[in-house]
Amino acid sequence: MKSHLLSLFNPANRLRTIIFFVAALLLITLSQIVGITDNLPGITMLFCGIVLLFFSFLHPWRKAKNYGILTGLCFGLMILVWIGIHLFVRLGLEDHISEGFVMITAFFFCLPGIFAGIIGSLYCTLRKR
Repeated sequence: MKSHLLSLFNPANRLRTIIFFVAALLLITLSQIVGITDNLPGITMLFCGIVLLFFSFLHPWRKAKNYGILTGLCFGLMILVWIGIHLFVRLGLEDHISEGFVMITAFFFCLPGIFAGIIGSLYCTLRKR
């Protein structure tokens, strides 16, 4: 892990890390200024900003397999959240479900992680050809 974090700032990756991170912060900040409550452009900016935030930390990965694992983990986490919701509903504990936690986990962590994994694995696969 330490070597991965250090590789983000070695001369070969430093500029790309900074560009991805600044673009992500810019999109996330603009989405908050525009607003994300029932506002498709704001939600799109936030989503793209989070995907770029993923890439700012993961761009040194050179294997499509790593991005595939990321996609699988995010998809598995989304399935676990879905199962948890259905379990709480079946037990009659709907009032114990935190809507904010579910929304943040599913739509602002898992879904961008799945998209970042798919885009990264496609990029690595096509780059090698």
